[in-house]
Amino acid sequence: MKNFFLTLVCALTFSSLANAQIATENVVQFDKTSTRPGFSATFSNDVKDVTTAVKNRMTKEAPKKKAVSAGKNLTKYEAVSSNNICLQTCDVYFLIEGNSKSAKVTLFVSKGYENFVSSSNDQETADLAKTFVSSLAKDIETVTLANQIDAQAKIVSKAENEYKKSVSNKEKLQKELQKAEDNVKNADAERQKQKALLEELRSKAANQ
Repeated sequence: MKNFFLTLVCALTFSSLANAQIATENVVQFDKTSTRPGFSATFSNDVKDVTTAVKNRMTKEAPKKKAVSAGKNLTKYEAVSSNNICLQTCDVYFLIEGNSKSAKVTLFVSKGYENFVSSSNDQETADLAKTFVSSLAKDIETVTLANQIDAQAKIVSKAENEYKKSVSNKEKLQKELQKAEDNVKNADAERQKQKALLEELRSKAANQ
């Protein structure tokens, strides 16, 4: 059974990693009025899991930085110093869009006001950004598996409770059945006793 669950976890992990696209660079709608160069990948996971995974990863990359809403589905981390994203201090934006089946993550990296990174102005940082977005697959799968395990644990707990309830009902029914059988046995004994007494009385009456 242990090996089965280990195989299942590995299969789910490789499946998710296989379904993740390699991050690509695109010009993406940044806000209502403008576009910016960004680095995107789509993952076959619930958008809630993806959002949590990005948040968890950024807690590691920039532990002292707090996420700030910068628009619909857009989150900003100011003055981030992480060599996994940018070799200098940068503002980092995450646009996360999707549903329960898939989610698209777009990373925007800014080195200053309106100075957004692209491969045309900073190839090295652009490569880092694409690698970072692609690497989120592992973080996302960790969150997804944790949620699946939690959900399955609740299902198992419910099944265990139903089992215990059924066993308890069975024991109760067995006791009631035993009591009923005892009642039948006692009633039959009493019936035979009273029948014998009746026959005895009839016999006496016949001999008078």
